[in-house]
Amino acid sequence: MFKRSRWLIATSAVSLVLVVALPTGASAYKRWKSRTARTKLANFLHDPSAGEYSAEVLSELSESREESEPEEGEADGDDPLRRMLAARMMWGVPTAEVLEHQARVAHEESQRWAPMLPRAPRPWDWFAAAGDKAAAPLSAMSWVNLGPTNASFQYNGTLYSEVDSGRVSGIAVHPADSQVVYLATSGGGLWKTFNFGVANPTWYPVSDAMGSLAIGAMDLDPSNPDTLYVGVGDFVDTPGGQVVKTQDGGATWGAPVSLSGTYPVGAGGLAVKALRIRALKVDPANSNIVLVGTDVGLFRSTDAGASFSLVDLPNQGTTQKPEGIWTIVYTGAVNGVSRWALSGTYACAQNTRPPDAGYGQASGATGCTAGNPGDIWTSTDAGATWSSRKAAGTIPTTAVGRITLGAGTPSTAVPPVTVVYAQLGNQDEYNAPAGAGYWRSNTSGTNWTAINGTLANQTNSVGGSRDCGTVNVNAAQAWYNSAVAVDPANDNNVLIGGMLCGLRTTNGLSATPTWENVSHWLPSSGAATVTGGTLDYVHADWHAALVIRTGTGYVAMAGTDGGLFVSKNLFNATPPQVVWDGQNRGIVTHLSYSVASGDPATGNPYVAYTGLQDNGTRFRDPAAGASSTTFNQVIGGDGFGAAASRDAATGAAIYWASVNGSRRYCVPSSTNSFCNAGTAWTTKNATPLSTTTCSTEGQPFTMRYALAPASPNVNTVLSATNSAVHRVSGTGAWQAISPCLSGYTRTLSASDTTDGLYAVAMSGGRFYVTSNCQGTTTACTWTQSSVMGFDVNGDGTIALNEKVSYATLVGFPPTTPAGKNPGDVYVAASAAPITGDALTVVPDELGHLFITQDRGATWAPLHGNGTGFDLPNVGINVVRYDPSDLTNNTIFVGTQLGVYRTTDGGLTWRRFGVGLPLVSVVDMFLSRTGAMMRVATYGRGLWEIYPSATAEKGVNGNGDWNRDQKLDFVDLAATATRLGTSPTTTALPYYDWNTDIVGTVNGTDSADLTELLNRIGGRP
Repeated sequence: MFKRSRWLIATSAVSLVLVVALPTGASAYKRWKSRTARTKLANFLHDPSAGEYSAEVLSELSESREESEPEEGEADGDDPLRRMLAARMMWGVPTAEVLEHQARVAHEESQRWAPMLPRAPRPWDWFAAAGDKAAAPLSAMSWVNLGPTNASFQYNGTLYSEVDSGRVSGIAVHPADSQVVYLATSGGGLWKTFNFGVANPTWYPVSDAMGSLAIGAMDLDPSNPDTLYVGVGDFVDTPGGQVVKTQDGGATWGAPVSLSGTYPVGAGGLAVKALRIRALKVDPANSNIVLVGTDVGLFRSTDAGASFSLVDLPNQGTTQKPEGIWTIVYTGAVNGVSRWALSGTYACAQNTRPPDAGYGQASGATGCTAGNPGDIWTSTDAGATWSSRKAAGTIPTTAVGRITLGAGTPSTAVPPVTVVYAQLGNQDEYNAPAGAGYWRSNTSGTNWTAINGTLANQTNSVGGSRDCGTVNVNAAQAWYNSAVAVDPANDNNVLIGGMLCGLRTTNGLSATPTWENVSHWLPSSGAATVTGGTLDYVHADWHAALVIRTGTGYVAMAGTDGGLFVSKNLFNATPPQVVWDGQNRGIVTHLSYSVASGDPATGNPYVAYTGLQDNGTRFRDPAAGASSTTFNQVIGGDGFGAAASRDAATGAAIYWASVNGSRRYCVPSSTNSFCNAGTAWTTKNATPLSTTTCSTEGQPFTMRYALAPASPNVNTVLSATNSAVHRVSGTGAWQAISPCLSGYTRTLSASDTTDGLYAVAMSGGRFYVTSNCQGTTTACTWTQSSVMGFDVNGDGTIALNEKVSYATLVGFPPTTPAGKNPGDVYVAASAAPITGDALTVVPDELGHLFITQDRGATWAPLHGNGTGFDLPNVGINVVRYDPSDLTNNTIFVGTQLGVYRTTDGGLTWRRFGVGLPLVSVVDMFLSRTGAMMRVATYGRGLWEIYPSATAEKGVNGNGDWNRDQKLDFVDLAATATRLGTSPTTTALPYYDWNTDIVGTVNGTDSADLTELLNRIGGRP
């Protein structure tokens, strides 16, 4: 969905300026006018070799540089295309070889650290108490999931009471027990419930140790329902390209199997490797046959997923081209041989990949006379061979791209006859039509008829626009949101998923079916009014739909950007009375970008909030009696940056958040429910530098923040425009503290201990550092680093394949090493999928973590010393020194597979803590004392742990628990409450070595309390 206003969109995730003005109105839609510019965009996003260095090409897409903030009470929306673009610019465009490498490393790490990883529920867990199921023994070194698991309310322009989870990519129901349901998600892995049908099912994650949690599609074997296959690689966010199998309902997982092949010479001979899995089906008549639809073609296994072969599909015309697949449906079997129908799109030429979702064709796309070369294929021999319905002339001539299929139940005739429905739309955002209507086949997908019919109940027009006024509910984002499901007991009953609304028909077999809106994304806005009342809520952007029959009737399911929604009266109630129930409590699959946290040292450790893709900014509910995992949505749209600052002297606090190109802040008070209310957040953006002196300036799409805790006023927060760093103190004016920097800003960091020591990661694998930005000065001197890398092969030069870009973050040591100046020494991280030559997978010797001793002039690797405890060679999103270790030896990194820690300055590394899934950690908060850590993950929400709880002291603590350079009542209370604790303590308050002042025993005892009392009133 998108905002009802014009946006400035400038994705500065790395080297990109893309500014587009959107027309007013929810039904209005952006279109870039220059086909040349669009082609350049597609080329860039198809080509990993473009790297970060060709981003200037993308500036040609700019149509304006204006910004329009939403009016008060107006809903914020997400924008999947620009978000996807920003993500690729932030983390790169990995090649299939990179993804194979990452899958292998992830599987190795899952085996290596198996005792520390979460386990799936075992069969007997079902008989345990609810709170005990699948629970690993907790200790002070266990990760605790903070959720979000629930919400008391949500706010997006208006207030409403709903609970959302992360984006759903697939739904499967056990054929013999409809209480057992599996839910696949785009970043949170596979989830399972044993009691589906109750008001709030209990859900369990069953793939946390699988290796990748980005699932594009999944299916279970109807003949053996404990066997499931998942396709790793979401169609729009995190790529993959592998199939992983479980034979025990998710308790254990096999090794990933990559999908690759070469098209026949007659089809161009193009070698392809899948990156994204869009469809997956197990043959009901033969468990050995598995069909997988990907971005580069159809793959077929005849050995139960042990291996896969590429199947070349016939095309219309005389030229064979590669195909991308969207959906696969089963249409029955004859003599034990299954029949199928599938949908997809052709590439434009033999030597090009099929078009990517949202982006269109890559270079060489000269053979596409129509911008949407979609087709439907059918097979009568279990998927071995196929026929093109376009080539046969049995589909309407409308040029369409993405086609989504939904099939009814095969008849008992021989051969069986199956009714199949098709929802039509664009493959990308550049070609008309967007939503293009519907087809139906009464002949198992061989012959098709257009059945657009009529819409019986338009939604209400609000502010001059109408959310769902035609049958094309997939609307402008037809490439992104689309879903079809048919009632297995009645082919007339069809459920259609769209962008802002869901549709149904109860006379789908008629020549002109009557369609009706049956759900809406924001009923509280007034836009959901139809004849007879108001539609019920289902989160925007549908991706999966399913209708099943049980002993008590039918159940309709919708999988959306906001999780799972269920209706039991979809087909027999008038639309305003159709009831949808969210089934999302307890499902922690949110795609988080940030974590903002209070600090035990400043007395507000309960404060926590995060920016979530698709699901706004979620704030931990401070209300008495609320669960600690209840997070309310206080801002809608895509949430990105978050930072909670607090003035230790005055107690004043200010919270920062961001949504698509806009910064928001809130000062907590009792009148605004301490920021736990949507109306409490105010827009306050930094003013970009003049485009006359800085041609690349604009507001980033994914805005980030960094706290500057060493500032005399600890309310100081850093943020960035496209090419400059800005600083704010309290709620004052943003000030530019850098000139126009070379490249594009990414993320920011500040020293925990040295005032004015800041860094910004830039495009091209470089950083800028300043150390003279103290106080209120804006005359800060910034030093540009070299590109991260070093002479791996020892030939005296640093070649391109010995460098990495995609800089992510700087970590400053808490103590300036002897003989060095502040800013000379720091650790820097990279998320690079490939080296600077754009061809080579980053070798283990190079890695993704580096240290400099000369302010970035030269680099040395910091991934380990090769003795068996090196960092896994995957991208690193965040790096932080432990502020409590003044020897600079303790460093934490958040990788694509979780958190790792070194306690010897980077010589050896180990996975940190028990119970954190193999998931990408994108942000990290460490308290001033190093006693508490919180992390944000891209797919599994927020987590916390207490690092110093079991850490034996290396030196005696000094009693200054909150690190304010004075010994007072706060330190006395902290020590007194920890009397009797030791590294074996497993309940709060945990042992903290800072309070262990004297003695050789690792524990806080009366001698420590006595020593602190003797020092009270002094300095540490």
